[in-house]
Amino acid sequence: MIYKRFGDKLVIRLNRGDEIVESIRDIMQKENIKAASITGLGAVGMLSMGIYNEEKKNYDNLEFNEMLEVTNLTGNISQMDGEIYHHLHITVGDHEGIAHAGHLNKAVISMTAEIFVDIVDGYIGRVYDDETGLNLIEF
Repeated sequence: MIYKRFGDKLVIRLNRGDEIVESIRDIMQKENIKAASITGLGAVGMLSMGIYNEEKKNYDNLEFNEMLEVTNLTGNISQMDGEIYHHLHITVGDHEGIAHAGHLNKAVISMTAEIFVDIVDGYIGRVYDDETGLNLIEF
């Protein structure tokens, strides 16, 4: 993993074997970033993502262990209970071009990934909502 900061923007390149969520969290901590938006693309060989189950108020997990093209990585960084809170979604295409999408739990880079981070100068928090079972943005 390498990255460079350009004012209020970060450009990150992940390498084979890097894990996306862990890498983003490490950089956010190192750069003391409390709020940001994230976009990216690349390729992964292992993916764990969730699809929210409204009735159970939790995520059903989907696992993939194959080469997948990351056509979109999008999300944000905020704070919850004094810790970095990442909310990331991913869309990938398989070898037939079929798309799979959901809430990103874990993904290991198979080739590379290019991620851009727009830093927000301010505080964005999270609070648990009993009705939805989600951690919602709070200012």
